[in-house]
Amino acid sequence: MSSFSCPHLNFRTEQCERLNKICVPGRPGCVLAGKVQFAIPAKDRIKEKEKDKPASDLNKNKH
Repeated sequence: MSSFSCPHLNFRTEQCERLNKICVPGRPGCVLAGKVQFAIPAKDRIKEKEKDKPASDLNKNKH
């Protein structure tokens, strides 16, 4: 087991500054994608995080 500190994570907003989306380690476009294996797949964690976020927050990232 190991830990990782991402330079692209904005801790205040929990946003990935590289992708301008909710931070979900391993999601497509993430520096970890395809390099590590997660107990819960990224696609499942993305669904869970997006379900927990208010709709107004999700719409901010759509252009």
